[in-house]
Amino acid sequence: MVPRALLCENISTDQFKQLLSEYDDLLESISTAKPNKQGQQTLAQLDEFRYETAVKLFGAEEPQRAMQHDDVKSLMEWKLRHGKFRPTLMKLVTSNDADFVSDTIAEAMSAYWKAPDASKALDGITKLKGIGPATASLLLSVHDPGRVIFFSDEAYYWLCHDAKACPIKYNAKEYRDLNSAAQKLAERLGVSATDIEKVAFVVMRKNHDDAISPRQESSSPVSQRGSTPSGERRHKRKFEGASNDITPPQLRRSQRGKA
Repeated sequence: MVPRALLCENISTDQFKQLLSEYDDLLESISTAKPNKQGQQTLAQLDEFRYETAVKLFGAEEPQRAMQHDDVKSLMEWKLRHGKFRPTLMKLVTSNDADFVSDTIAEAMSAYWKAPDASKALDGITKLKGIGPATASLLLSVHDPGRVIFFSDEAYYWLCHDAKACPIKYNAKEYRDLNSAAQKLAERLGVSATDIEKVAFVVMRKNHDDAISPRQESSSPVSQRGSTPSGERRHKRKFEGASNDITPPQLRRSQRGKA
């Protein structure tokens, strides 16, 4: 359970800075505990790309270059390894046409820099297959890390639900709530949206790691098939606390011996 002093509305500047300083060590420990496959980047390497390399390349109104399909795939891999792994999303993202990816993101960012509106930018980016509001917020965040927060489970729990695990729909409304809460905290403490994201990760992972629920992000190509992810079905059931995050399998009654 997260101490009340570390809830987002109570946290002090000194506490925030202390938790932020703990992010790298925590991430390294998680990276070490999750060995990568041969030829695969470690989580620590992906984290460096997400928070340093990608921000240097794209984090300005006039980026060093336009974001490409491979950049999106690297960021998606970071997202899945940093949170809960869902291979379906990577397959969908990979299936996008490379030119369509770069053109779609460039168009969304051009509109964003003219009138910075995260919600509208997300609408443009989610035209890509496998990209829902959460992943779209990640792509937008590396372009504007100071003002745009990534829609992570940890950030939503900490900023919007008193640091408690809860069902998340990963829709535009929830992101607006998250981004609004992040902006309020950023103004109060004088910090960036990206730093808030990191601190939320530390707070939740250190104090509530067993309550982090599986990530379920809707994207139009999946929903059009009419299938419902198993995690989404779990979220529709009554949520009774962190210990009930995983719904136990239902026992099947035997039909044998019945007339």
